[in-house]
Amino acid sequence: RDEVIVLYLAGHETTATLLTWTFWALAGHPEVALRLAQESSTLGDATPGVDALQRLAYTRMVIHEVLRLYPPAWSVPRTIRAEDEILGYRIPAGAHILLSVYHVHRHPEYWESPAEFRPERFAGEASERHKYAYLPFSLGPRTCIGNSFSLLEAALVLARIVQRFRVEVEPGFQVRLAASTVLRPGGGLLVRLAAAPR
Repeated sequence: RDEVIVLYLAGHETTATLLTWTFWALAGHPEVALRLAQESSTLGDATPGVDALQRLAYTRMVIHEVLRLYPPAWSVPRTIRAEDEILGYRIPAGAHILLSVYHVHRHPEYWESPAEFRPERFAGEASERHKYAYLPFSLGPRTCIGNSFSLLEAALVLARIVQRFRVEVEPGFQVRLAASTVLRPGGGLLVRLAAAPR
């Protein structure tokens, strides 16, 4: 029961935030939005199910790239089990630290042109990346329980939205990062919906 509650509560806000950041990224990259709309048109008018995910390869790349640039779970808290030293700083046993997923995902040692939005970087095998360069759901035994569900939900919802609508960010709107429990656009994201051409 507790795991279902965590899955529902944690999965709702983070997936909604992921989709918000996706529309922000698409606003600056109309060619990506167009390609997404073309891919989603292959789904037809029926509500897509799990099987539709196989036809949404580019959609999944876009989602992974947004998770890289704007991970809703932007930091991972950990308690140090044994004393350590990092770059000359002593970390005592029992200390509480935050690992900044946001900064790891933008580190130039692991990502070429890390600030650029390039969904195609997720077209290859994950084994080509450093093992710990991409961790939007954390890693290891504490990987987010909602990992697979979130990716499925985000892909199907995104495909359905871009199939029916063009989501346009208000001209001149500037987003700012608000890092609390979840990394979200401070003050939200102001958008307009227009019917997608059929």
